[in-house]
Amino acid sequence: MSENEIKVNGAQLLYQALRTATEKSKTTGKKALLRKPPVGLTKEETSDLLKALEHGEPAQELKDIAVLKGRKDTWYYDSTIMTHHYAALDSMIQEKDILHTIATVTRQDSKLYPKATEFRKLMDTPFWFTEDELLGAAARFAADPQYADIDVIEASNGQKAFYSKQSLDRHYAEYLHEWYEVGIYENP
Repeated sequence: MSENEIKVNGAQLLYQALRTATEKSKTTGKKALLRKPPVGLTKEETSDLLKALEHGEPAQELKDIAVLKGRKDTWYYDSTIMTHHYAALDSMIQEKDILHTIATVTRQDSKLYPKATEFRKLMDTPFWFTEDELLGAAARFAADPQYADIDVIEASNGQKAFYSKQSLDRHYAEYLHEWYEVGIYENP
């Protein structure tokens, strides 16, 4: 078998491994790939294919694989079946940096929609944070200057949410949260 055939077959093996993970709604981290390369590939072959992918020179078989730089790892996914937004969420969750994940989602929700990020949302798929984790994060936000814009509000029904002061002032965030939690149901 020629070196070119080995590269093509290796790219196909890597593509299949990344696509399979993406089909399961998961991004794949570089560290995990190098620790346990796809069957049929060595660590060195996997590393070479990933380097080419990261430098924008992927093998043809890997043209649909997107690269996402996380805070702790580099992540890969098949962009034909997963959006960049979902891949970013999944990679943050896998990196287990709860403050960064909550702050990123909260800042996006506050700016884009605008609305607060309900605890209930963060306790559901794909996050699965517990209420204790969210309350712990809220306490840590208050003590960390890089998250000084993240705060918690509570609706009259007891439902809590995070909001970002970068995009919403407290009164407006409280009004919006109250509307989505209570008002919308009382005023059909």
